[in-house]
Amino acid sequence: MNKNKRLFSQLARGMTIVFGSAAVLSCASAPEPMPKSENFELTVLHVNDHHSTLDAKQQTLVWADQDWQVEAGGFPRIGAQIKALRAANDHVLTLHAGDAVTGSLYFTLFGSEADARMMNNVCFDAFTIGNHEFDTGDAGLAKFLQQLGSPQCQTAKLSANIQPEVGQSPLTPDNQWQMFKPYTIVKRGGEEVAIIGLTIASKTKKSSQPDKSTEFLDELETAQKYIAEVQQQGVEKIVLLTHIQYERDMELVQQLPGVDVVVGGDSHTLLGDFSEFGMTAAGPYPTELTNVNGEKVCVAHAYQYSLVVGELKATFDGDKIAECGGRPHYLLGEDIQVSDGIVTTYEPIKTALKESGVYSFVEPDAELQSILEDYRSKVDDFSAEVIADVPQQICSQQVDRNRRPGCAQVISSGAHRVVAEAFLHSVPEADFAIQNGGGVRSDIAEGDFTVGDAFTVLPFANTLVKLELTGSEFKQAMEEALAYAVSDGGSQGAYPYGAGIRYSVDLTEETGSRVSDLEVWDKGSRSWQPMSARATYILVTNSFIAGGQDGWDTFYRVSERGRARNTGIDYAQSLVNYARAQEVLQRPDEFATQSYTPLEGK
Repeated sequence: MNKNKRLFSQLARGMTIVFGSAAVLSCASAPEPMPKSENFELTVLHVNDHHSTLDAKQQTLVWADQDWQVEAGGFPRIGAQIKALRAANDHVLTLHAGDAVTGSLYFTLFGSEADARMMNNVCFDAFTIGNHEFDTGDAGLAKFLQQLGSPQCQTAKLSANIQPEVGQSPLTPDNQWQMFKPYTIVKRGGEEVAIIGLTIASKTKKSSQPDKSTEFLDELETAQKYIAEVQQQGVEKIVLLTHIQYERDMELVQQLPGVDVVVGGDSHTLLGDFSEFGMTAAGPYPTELTNVNGEKVCVAHAYQYSLVVGELKATFDGDKIAECGGRPHYLLGEDIQVSDGIVTTYEPIKTALKESGVYSFVEPDAELQSILEDYRSKVDDFSAEVIADVPQQICSQQVDRNRRPGCAQVISSGAHRVVAEAFLHSVPEADFAIQNGGGVRSDIAEGDFTVGDAFTVLPFANTLVKLELTGSEFKQAMEEALAYAVSDGGSQGAYPYGAGIRYSVDLTEETGSRVSDLEVWDKGSRSWQPMSARATYILVTNSFIAGGQDGWDTFYRVSERGRARNTGIDYAQSLVNYARAQEVLQRPDEFATQSYTPLEGK
């Protein structure tokens, strides 16, 4: 069958999506009165963690001992590739594994509207809720879920283990499954396929902003419950659409019966062989495992930031996986430049990329590009003002990550240090500042530093909060955050970075003894002084961890006792103000972390 005939046949078919007893029509394909066959190939097209990254970006690839600049990704390329692959294959599912929103100026200026419009144009069959979907609370997620989907494209919104309080949360004003469902059942080629959604539990509760009454159930127990429920309905082809990280996916698979396919997100995991071009992946695409029954399972992730579309081929023999196949499509533009040296022809590298099995040259989808332009002009107007010069790139690389090319080989993150200094600049009465690792989302690039760059570095809806606390309370808060950073289901983004303070960290010690040598900069004597357990200090931090998120529990208790004041200063605006005042942002050479001993394997 040629591509045009395939496309016509898919448009003619339609698809049935079932939520318990409810059935709705999706744009991807319609019910097919086809007999079941012994061998059935399901093609799963998937993305995850695009984080409101709608524009393409420049990227460096290393090949033949040279650096090459390429344009990569962008949501219009995501859409073009999905539409092309959907037309070229039968029996297709199109899935998004969560964290669609927050992370760019498109979200800062327009909320979830731009992402929803782009996603509706692509038309995902199912979307699972990620932790960052809660960054503006249950109300923000409810608004996004209302925007997601249309009469022509009824995307199933999923998560089996999110439990908002009925009557209290905007997600559940009247009943438990009002705005999202635990699973959906679709038909492809006459075969029923269940898709069960899972959201990372502990991290969402502690590292995002869900309403306090919203609970998150254990991922394993929830998966077991709904696998049994769909099997009781006679459905044996089961896909888990998860936002729980690659490692956790692999742990769960081996403890669960019935699972055939896992499409995941949250860990921003690159799968496939990219070694020829200087990139390191976490595993093969797809990763093959066995479930608790010893049956084959296909696991796939699609990296991050609108860069990759996964094309998973799951071949069934009856109701069991016979073969896992497919490939990632790392999306590139045709224009390639060499970073240094002279090249007379670019055909060799283009040929190598085309033959790699992991890169694809894709023209952006014209309709999506037009939608994007509606928003980009406003983003450009907002972000264009130059506020400082950056002589050298200032990296946001965290202490527990390997250094990237172009980043100084230092113990800590320069970008986090600059952000903490900006906090102190905006709240000069504070003794010191703390910024959690996860709140800084990009490097500070060499060259002009603009208003838009500041909001890209700090893209979340945080304000600056002053906390009045004792030295012993601060030490306790540090210990709690570090314990959370290395815990199962925790987040490395809890790690503290600061200004006006310094300390040593040894994660091999027991909780309570991991932080030592705490010192505070004394403005009067202009010297470092040991932090006193009984003395009271003024700390400035962001509203996210001031509210106890990312494991900073003592900060929450201090706030509840009336020793916190929200300044109302946007944390990204503090960086704008600081950059304007400095005029030049220098790469820091002093850091709060004086020494760091990692916990092996974390």
